[in-house]
Amino acid sequence: MHIPEFRVQRRDGRKKDSNGNPITKKGDKHPNIVNGYVLWETVQLADLAQTKKLFPEYKSMHSQVLQDVVQRVQTTMDNFTLPNKNGKTSGRPKFKGKHYYNSFSYPQLSNAIPVKNANGRFCVNLPKIGLVPLVYNRPIPAGFKVKTGTVIREVDGWYINFTIEDKTVPVEVAEIQPTLKNSKGIDLGLLHYAVTSDGEFIEVPKFFRLSEHRLSKLQARLAKKQKHLSPWKIIKRKIAKLHQLIARQRLDWQFKLAYHLFSDVSVIFIEDLLLDNLVRRCKAKLGENGQFLPNGQSAKSGLNKSLQDAAFGQFIHVLEYVAWKLGKRIVKVDPKGTSQHCWECLNRVSKSLSERWHSCPKCGQELDRDYNSALLIQKIGLLSTQGEDITWC
Repeated sequence: MHIPEFRVQRRDGRKKDSNGNPITKKGDKHPNIVNGYVLWETVQLADLAQTKKLFPEYKSMHSQVLQDVVQRVQTTMDNFTLPNKNGKTSGRPKFKGKHYYNSFSYPQLSNAIPVKNANGRFCVNLPKIGLVPLVYNRPIPAGFKVKTGTVIREVDGWYINFTIEDKTVPVEVAEIQPTLKNSKGIDLGLLHYAVTSDGEFIEVPKFFRLSEHRLSKLQARLAKKQKHLSPWKIIKRKIAKLHQLIARQRLDWQFKLAYHLFSDVSVIFIEDLLLDNLVRRCKAKLGENGQFLPNGQSAKSGLNKSLQDAAFGQFIHVLEYVAWKLGKRIVKVDPKGTSQHCWECLNRVSKSLSERWHSCPKCGQELDRDYNSALLIQKIGLLSTQGEDITWC
């Protein structure tokens, strides 16, 4: 990587010990060295002062905003180099231009409660920026203090996200004992978005699929325009607005569905799905002649698109949030065997994905396979919360 010579610091002006390591004012040696490795984040944070000297325009930015940028880069590098709890790392970080940087944060944003200006309009005071008018549609509750603030650029305008805290409010986790009457099991799918153990079938909304034709037309028009010119920017903005509309429609519908599902029960059982595995590509198959055999990836790509349109992961997060807000409970159960066993007698009834009806030869149960899975999920959840193990037949 080429680094211009004027950006390289020859000296940082700090006092050094006999080995050349920096010494802090308190006399602590090697403040940015741990286990023989330099904490690169501390070097970058110290470099901000020199950066402001070389580039005066950085002086107009708040120091904590610049420090937050350094910490974001450090987090990205840590995710790339250090494995998570599952032993996996993120992809290699890529350089992104200024047009891809859509937010900045104030880690310590005190006294940021919106106030009215001389014209009677609500404004928020952002350091180094000043009073910024805003639509104050959600007042900050009494007793809460603003801790941090993040300014976010969306396609339809700018938003500010406050993190608030009230230490007097206790953090409580709902400990509700599930019973057959106060709980229900939910099976998620693509033929029916959700099927509950009380017999309710919820259809798939397909927000992306309904807008897919319009989106493809806009993308075809975009491909014919010259990049970065005014017509290209106009169409690109229309595409971004359409994606935003689809995402907002989906999230709004999921919140309404979550409140509806919790309206008559206190506990919901749901499968603990490995969502990354559901959209994984099919493995390549190599024939005897050295050529690749058909593996069904073209059909799987359409299935993956429907899975991503359903956004089951987002819906589970919405369910967890609504459960916390209502003081109710959501319990995840092991999904193993929920589609291949009878809910009544636990007998294994093998079915392919195309078979939509469950017929048990042992106990005679006849019902929709998704409804059977929902009943089985509830049964497994009740047994697990009571400390009992389920025994498959």
